[in-house]
Amino acid sequence: MINNTIARNDQNVKRLALRSSQETFANVISEGTSCSKFEAEVISNKALEIFNLGPYGDDSSFLPGQMSWRAIDATEPPGKPLRDCKYHTIRLTVHTLEEDQEVLRSYGRSAKRGQQISRMCEEAFTQGALLTQEDLATLLDCDVRTIRNDQKNYQAKYGILLATRGNKCDIGPGITHREKTIRLFLDGQEVIAIARQLQHSLKAVERYINSYCRIVYCQRQLHDTLKTAMVVGVSISLVNKCLEIHKSHCLNPDYCERLKSIEAVGSAFWEAQDSKKKLGLNDGRTQ
Repeated sequence: MINNTIARNDQNVKRLALRSSQETFANVISEGTSCSKFEAEVISNKALEIFNLGPYGDDSSFLPGQMSWRAIDATEPPGKPLRDCKYHTIRLTVHTLEEDQEVLRSYGRSAKRGQQISRMCEEAFTQGALLTQEDLATLLDCDVRTIRNDQKNYQAKYGILLATRGNKCDIGPGITHREKTIRLFLDGQEVIAIARQLQHSLKAVERYINSYCRIVYCQRQLHDTLKTAMVVGVSISLVNKCLEIHKSHCLNPDYCERLKSIEAVGSAFWEAQDSKKKLGLNDGRTQ
């Protein structure tokens, strides 16, 4: 009975993965060229990057799993009645099939929900808004009590602050999921170990680390936080936070080893795409 349930769940995961446009494209390549599935996935990912599609696309269109949401402006003081607060429309990634299913398979439903909550809270805060527990319960189709328990357990287990309206006063000194990931990376832990420790998807952890490497490298090239934010495609506050972490670790002799990795990742992105964006910024300024 248990084996049948596990097999059925695995089959459901595989069916969900087939909904991905990248998966469809990879299948077409594999069938049309007789190359391996791995080679087809590499080719499809490179095509997305070249044509600025999927995760490499701009912000002009919604990706699968994304939606718009009206959230409270982050500048609204705590305790102010919700009906009197200022709201604005933001974009949230409620589902990322591959990443969320990876966490569901490896760590269970609670961990999957934790990743979704962490991702949406960070996205909202980056866009100048804060989600309430009611927002998250509605978005994830669960009870507010479930969200509240998830939030408490997440912060107790990992020491990570989830930026919601309920803990607005603690956001300043608190450590976010992205920051926790970066600090573990700088302490010498490998990506797979970090993903396991935080029960997060491998791709999400890689994305956090790559963003950090790109920010550090771009800032060295551009010497301008606004330009760095525009090139990497992140907020100025995130750039400042990453540069603050970088500066605090520069005094540590062990950081020299990590700098080699940061240099390698940052320069790879710079050569492939970031330097081209930088030229675009310069062109726009001189017109």
